[in-house]
Amino acid sequence: MTELSWDAKDKGGRYCAPACGRGCTAREHDLAEAKAEVLARALGPGWEPEVWENLGWHYSVQSPCKRLSVSPSLGSFMAFLGEPGGIGGRWSAHGETPQEAIKAVIAVAVAEYEEIGAIIEGLA
Repeated sequence: MTELSWDAKDKGGRYCAPACGRGCTAREHDLAEAKAEVLARALGPGWEPEVWENLGWHYSVQSPCKRLSVSPSLGSFMAFLGEPGGIGGRWSAHGETPQEAIKAVIAVAVAEYEEIGAIIEGLA
């Protein structure tokens, strides 16, 4: 069996990888890139946009430290916090704005950190 490529091909308005097969368009790709750029600029210097294809074009942005990523999610935003450069993250949270999602995911991580601290403190 031949392995299909994930390299998008431009064919008459379509911009889709053979492995995807959805029929993604160049317009969808360009829109995802533009929205990713706007989100990165809104979050400040050093935030990097990322665009990928998987049954459509999707985007996220990654923080300068590579520990936070933010992406749109059904009319709101989803933030992930984890190891630098990883996909997704150990913690995740939603927010109505990208900033709210970031604050929420940090709060989730801090709460877990405090819980772990209390457990360790109780070992004595």
